[in-house]
Amino acid sequence: MKKLCLLAFAAMLSACAGEDQISRYQPRGYLSDAEQISGQADWSAPDIVEMKLVNHAFVPDELTFHRNRPTRLVLVNPSKSDHTFVSEQWFPTIAVRQLVGRDVTATTPWVEKVVVPAGETKELWFIPARYGAYTFECTVPGHALLGMKGVINVVN
Repeated sequence: MKKLCLLAFAAMLSACAGEDQISRYQPRGYLSDAEQISGQADWSAPDIVEMKLVNHAFVPDELTFHRNRPTRLVLVNPSKSDHTFVSEQWFPTIAVRQLVGRDVTATTPWVEKVVVPAGETKELWFIPARYGAYTFECTVPGHALLGMKGVINVVN
């Protein structure tokens, strides 16, 4: 009975990940020229960075991106629960080309939340437009408290 309750609780928490939040309209505080930046970039050889979302950790938990350089962030979730990748500070400073998942490719200049379902991979194609250090986390209830957070550095 205890095992069944734990499984039900885990299923409920993984359902809290929700869906990707992307926008065709500029969210408040986001880059106004994101569509132009992304559209003018050469995407033939982007930097590729891979991060795993495992248990309650991002591996690695510190990412470095180069300003104005096209980048493909590959988010791999080999775990048995859904996870999110959210940065309220950093997302407004990037120009997104697309968000690619198993069954869908969303072409949009702005993203507010990336959900990576259990056992799946998503790719965020973007250009960092501003230097700085930013935090990110998994917003599934309890995951950030258990250590599922990290830092993004945007350098020259």
